[in-house]
Amino acid sequence: MQNDLQLFEIKAANKEEALEIAKNQHGVTESSHTIYVKELKESKKILGFIDLKGLYEITAVEKQVENDVVTIAKKLLTMMDINLEIEITKSSEHFVLINLYGPDNGIIIGKKGKTLNSFEFLLNTLVKGCKVEVDVEGFKEKRANTLRDLARKRAERAIQTDKAVKLNPMPPRERKIIHEIINKYEEKLRDSISKKSNETINDLIRYFNNSGFFIFKSFPHYSSIKIVSCI
Repeated sequence: MQNDLQLFEIKAANKEEALEIAKNQHGVTESSHTIYVKELKESKKILGFIDLKGLYEITAVEKQVENDVVTIAKKLLTMMDINLEIEITKSSEHFVLINLYGPDNGIIIGKKGKTLNSFEFLLNTLVKGCKVEVDVEGFKEKRANTLRDLARKRAERAIQTDKAVKLNPMPPRERKIIHEIINKYEEKLRDSISKKSNETINDLIRYFNNSGFFIFKSFPHYSSIKIVSCI
């Protein structure tokens, strides 16, 4: 994969000029590469007439890499008898993001994204040298927002009822979203306990029980507090 990507830093007046320099000096062509231009430092004028060129990062990924990903994804979709189009929305040295769209969106997503997760896992086992992420018309962001709302509601319930709250098993990416929300509640609990007591923050114990739950619990001289997420 290393030979399939070129990375340059180029001084230029603007993005268009940086792209032209990359083409002329480094042999990058739009026919054979997908080219990304990122502004690292903006160009500007000093004293109204001295031009200071900006700095631009040029990433050129050979389209063959992307073509391989698309080819394998199409074969999988054909074997599954699913009618969807494929587009590359982002690529870098070790990463390709593809978007699926079409009449069979619901089929490839499946219940709570389970079929999509399985398709992505299978695609990654077949593609060598890079990680492939698969989305379906923004489904993953919608799913992430749903999980954030779920985590907040479950955390509030755990605090209000003083009972552990169990969540269904999730893939690593979704567990990470849950933990991000739970960690914010941990900070709130730490602040709350530190204000109520002269004891140290160590009064707040964090441990894993045999059921695989993630629990926060205070010492007996406070009402116990438990926030649980699946791991």
